[in-house]
Amino acid sequence: MTILGPIIGAAIKRREQIWRVATASGATHLATPLTDRWFDLPDARAHRTTGIGVDGTSHAVLLSTGAHLVIGLACALGPDPIGQIQEADIEAMPARFDDVAASSARDLLMRSLETEVAVKAMARAVALGVPSDTIVWIDGSLHADLAHMAGGPTNVRWGDGIERAGSLMTRTRELFITAASTGTWVIGIAKTQRASVLAAALQAEMGVTGEVHVANGRLTARSGDRSGNDEADIPRPGDGEVLASMGAGWSWPLMLDASQFPVTTPLAPELLRDCPAIVSCYLRPHEADLPLRIDVPANQLGLDNQLFGPNGHSLPDRLARWVPDPAVMLPVIETVMASYGGSTAHNGPLFAVDRLVRLPRRDLETRIMPIIANVAGIAGGVLGVDRGRRRFIQG
Repeated sequence: MTILGPIIGAAIKRREQIWRVATASGATHLATPLTDRWFDLPDARAHRTTGIGVDGTSHAVLLSTGAHLVIGLACALGPDPIGQIQEADIEAMPARFDDVAASSARDLLMRSLETEVAVKAMARAVALGVPSDTIVWIDGSLHADLAHMAGGPTNVRWGDGIERAGSLMTRTRELFITAASTGTWVIGIAKTQRASVLAAALQAEMGVTGEVHVANGRLTARSGDRSGNDEADIPRPGDGEVLASMGAGWSWPLMLDASQFPVTTPLAPELLRDCPAIVSCYLRPHEADLPLRIDVPANQLGLDNQLFGPNGHSLPDRLARWVPDPAVMLPVIETVMASYGGSTAHNGPLFAVDRLVRLPRRDLETRIMPIIANVAGIAGGVLGVDRGRRRFIQG
């Protein structure tokens, strides 16, 4: 009870705070407007038969010298004859870079590898003559990934990070444009709901900051905007809090573009030119399961909205707008439901590829790092893990 006792005491002391966060009580005022934009689940229907799952993993290991070794790998997995496509890479960062920089390197490295295998898998589908029957399933939010990479070169200051971020944007543009020209579907599925795009749209619709203004179909009310011009006195819950009260079903889709990016480097409009905007909605596939975020390129639904406005400029406001007709998303929802395998397998192709790319931290440190040192001709001990972690893996 020496350790458990204080924890129990802290839980009693903080129980009201824990209850408010765990029950999403701060978002109850948005339940009614969301109900008006929430649809029953359709029957599952596989609109395409060739599914390619794309996923990756990465780890940043702190070495005994204070340096970071970032290791990443990614895989695209599809039915024969598409088969398996895999890529791996390593980034070595000197000790002067902190944990935040290492985390950024890890994230960027993994996304670079995922995009690389996705482009190669799509090229293979085109070469085999099956692009119009193919879906490339991406693990994660397409729009969140675009936002991350569009701000990357501004914030990255390690090694070849700027070059890697630029290459990532170029390859991502290639992925979207190739998909549009060949009729290949790209669907992103995210399992975590930390964004607040749905909450922002609902709050604006309710007029929580006063009168709601609409310009060219776009809501322009503000609250909690990360641009720095926000009204901090009006809280904005995360989308996961808003969705907590909803049963099985799916939400009216939103149109997302570069105006929702928190940071945009001047390189992004050029490197991501002609990329489509992203249509995003949430899906709870079962009453007992958690919501999923579904992202698709706008042109896949027959919409011509682009990520950046004319001349590469972001559109002026930062709130998403509702897609005029939610029915355009219905074939995607039916297809996602057809690939749903229950609470432990949210998507069949992504579940299969996830099992391939998993890289347990202990295996990395005790088996793979010694192999790396041996292959690279590095003396033993140079790639030693820092003391705190070494005690853990040796215990």
